Amino acid sequence: MDQYVANAVLVMAATAALIPLAMLPILGHTVRYYGRLRGWPMIAALGLMGSAVALAVFTILPLPSAEDLACTVDIPWQLDPGASLAQIIDLYEARGARGLLGTFTFWQFTANIALFVPFGFFLHQASRWPGIAVIAVGASASMLIELSQGTGFFGIFPCPYRVFDVDDLIANTAGAILGLIASYIAIGLFPFTRPPREPDLAAPGRIRRGVAGTADLAIGLGAMVAIEGGQAILTVLADGYTSPEPVDISPEVDMAVRIGVAAVLGLAVPLIRRDRATLGQALMNIAPVRVDRGMEPPARWSALVRAVIRWVPWVLSPTLVGPLVAMAEIAASVVRRDRRSLAALASLTRTRSVPSIRADRYTASAETTVMDPLE
Repeated sequence: MDQYVANAVLVMAATAALIPLAMLPILGHTVRYYGRLRGWPMIAALGLMGSAVALAVFTILPLPSAEDLACTVDIPWQLDPGASLAQIIDLYEARGARGLLGTFTFWQFTANIALFVPFGFFLHQASRWPGIAVIAVGASASMLIELSQGTGFFGIFPCPYRVFDVDDLIANTAGAILGLIASYIAIGLFPFTRPPREPDLAAPGRIRRGVAGTADLAIGLGAMVAIEGGQAILTVLADGYTSPEPVDISPEVDMAVRIGVAAVLGLAVPLIRRDRATLGQALMNIAPVRVDRGMEPPARWSALVRAVIRWVPWVLSPTLVGPLVAMAEIAASVVRRDRRSLAALASLTRTRSVPSIRADRYTASAETTVMDPLE
């Protein structure tokens, strides 16, 4: 595997890790807005993630071949707004409607609009943000894509392999606007797209807790990719793209990165937080509590126990032991009536939604005030 192939693999790894990570805040917002993660809210969130992945696939792939990446031809940025529309108009006048439908220019511009319609639709359905916010996110996503194309994926490749086109930015934003309009129409026509908001006082379901655990792993894997990928990029830049050998991460560095990420996400974060929640749990608005005291956060030792059970297997063997322990955790939560996993059993904790914990604390405080009024 030469340096070029190594860079291509790095592009795919970074894309696979970062796209789901970028969608995690939307999942968290969906839970807080609707008070649950099931039914249409979950479908909308998954649709948003799927449309985001589709955007990455269609805008980054296919990766160029080594011959195409000779970097002997300068690829300028197209910064003339309306140039594509002018070409389409000229083609229509010269060939008519039927001839226009057979041109690459027309279908490329149409595809740039169509690709962002699902993104704008599901973004609004999942987040219920104001329209201007949805448009701004769509335009920002398009700008990120264009910049990645115009900079050779931010320097991973020695030269751009696609053109930064301002008309693509305009078309993508127009597609997000059309998706937003479609979302408003769907809300008006179909009752299932406007489910009622719930107070979120019930015990969190397996899907929600599973998403929290998956989010922790995704954040961890994303951090590992970012750290090791950053090292690879710095190595490539230092070599001036002249090294024929791929960038290999030494086993020692790989293990150090795993241990560091696990220590921060699995132990440091829960110990710093007052509710002892991991980042994934905080994202899903849930937190661990003591089994015998359902309103109190766990002791510090319980965070250590959970970190050992959930993170040490991934550090030691991310391809075998880690997945096996994760499956055992899932199996325990499915079999048991109380939905507690192995880590919860060992740490003497259970999981509750944050609103339900706050509601119980408020009720207990009110009862104490009534029983013991101030003189």
